Amino acid sequence: MAFIVTEPVRIKGTKLGYAVYPYQFSVLDREKKKHDDARLYIFELKDTNFVEVKRTLMQKDISLSMQASKEINVELKRFIMSYEGYITNIHEMEKFFSEDKEKVRLF
Repeated sequence: MAFIVTEPVRIKGTKLGYAVYPYQFSVLDREKKKHDDARLYIFELKDTNFVEVKRTLMQKDISLSMQASKEINVELKRFIMSYEGYITNIHEMEKFFSEDKEKVRLF
């Protein structure tokens, strides 16, 4: 199922968080992509009890389709495996990706 997150979500077991925002088209955009109507952001989070963004590490345009949640999970896993230094607890991270209740779903 597709889902939209409007605020950053902490990825348990890592120093990372992610958010999916609707993409706002501008008159300055040269090409309007019909299928890329959302943007995935992956953040490095500050070391606090709250979800505070330290900096944006990656952004990628995605489509909001029925496969969006799988695409987002694949992108998150790919990013984390490429930058293993952000992992703090592998067991909590595995639990995060195995549980569907951690993600806010729309539909």
